[in-house]
Amino acid sequence: MSEIIVKHEEYTVNTRNKFILPNMTTMEKLAGRVNATEGAVLKYGDRVLVTDRVWGGFMAGVYEFLETPEEADCDECECRLNLIGMSFDTFADGGHAIMWAASI
Repeated sequence: MSEIIVKHEEYTVNTRNKFILPNMTTMEKLAGRVNATEGAVLKYGDRVLVTDRVWGGFMAGVYEFLETPEEADCDECECRLNLIGMSFDTFADGGHAIMWAASI
């Protein structure tokens, strides 16, 4: 059986549910990618949690900050993020997806 989560140079893909997250991004760019009515990009301490509707339910992802606003001389939403976790399965709703992401 092939792998479900496949990491490429620029993005990671869940081959089961067909969703893709960039490996490096910013909160600002993520916010532009998610569905305006059902997706969310949330700062949670030193992490950023993301959820969005995909085929079969809602996906979840977790990012860590690579820099501070002071280091990058920019607003927090423009600081670079690194993908550290992605859900294998989908969730019934965005709330459960975020609960999973918060546990990482």
